[in-house]
Amino acid sequence: MLTFFVYVLVDVTWYLVLPLAAPFIGYRLARKKFGLSGIKAAGIALAVFLCLMGCNYYRLLIWNPLPSDEEMIANFRAHRADFIEAVRRYREYPADNTPWDWYKEGDTLELFNRAGIDHIAHGFGVWYPDPYAVATAVRRERKRRELPPFAAFDKYGDLRIQPATTPRIKHPDRSDTSRHYRGSLLFGVIWKEYYFFSEVPRIENGILLGPLQTTYREEHGAVFHEKEGVATIHQFTARVLPTLNRLPRKWQDYECVYRRIESQWFIGMCNGH
Repeated sequence: MLTFFVYVLVDVTWYLVLPLAAPFIGYRLARKKFGLSGIKAAGIALAVFLCLMGCNYYRLLIWNPLPSDEEMIANFRAHRADFIEAVRRYREYPADNTPWDWYKEGDTLELFNRAGIDHIAHGFGVWYPDPYAVATAVRRERKRRELPPFAAFDKYGDLRIQPATTPRIKHPDRSDTSRHYRGSLLFGVIWKEYYFFSEVPRIENGILLGPLQTTYREEHGAVFHEKEGVATIHQFTARVLPTLNRLPRKWQDYECVYRRIESQWFIGMCNGH
């Protein structure tokens, strides 16, 4: 939390204080130290202001301070077997037990250390086999009522695999993902992590389509299926981009965007206030 406030303080100083103070200082120096006329000094002050505003535009809307895609992809490929094994262990942990301690069993912390993993948690969607079939959407609704809370997410959900800044094995009860989280003046906080989908997600025109779920016929975007007598909608949709090394254009509040590594493995980048 302290690190977050430090980042915000630095951003406020850079984006607000410096653009206002630097032109004034430049004007005073040009007038008093170099003896320039008021018009020339004002021109220098304006040039300083425009230069800083250009830098601010780049830093606010383009520059991404998080680790690069290439670094994360290289780490994944170097430790792919460990990532797959970590997912398997998360999935097979008994659903009726507290899931937060599963990584302390056996040599899982050593596995996390090799792969640079801090922790694993479920994401947004529930991916049963054949996730885009209407029959699966109907079965999902039935299972939702039968299974314990969050059990379907733990067993069938997409998984968020968060990279470690310092090895979790050194502090098993404390998370540290600070290198992949940064404070942002526009978005509050931005972060990157790995995503695993238990089924191959469908991507159409750069949009990742979540599994189908049943819904009300009147809901916006719903499709009614006469044969089954139900309406369905995608659990979520998300943009898939060629790179996450820059901040996305028209990035909405709380939006997650993705870059594909393999058919079921992605890097995700999200923001939140």
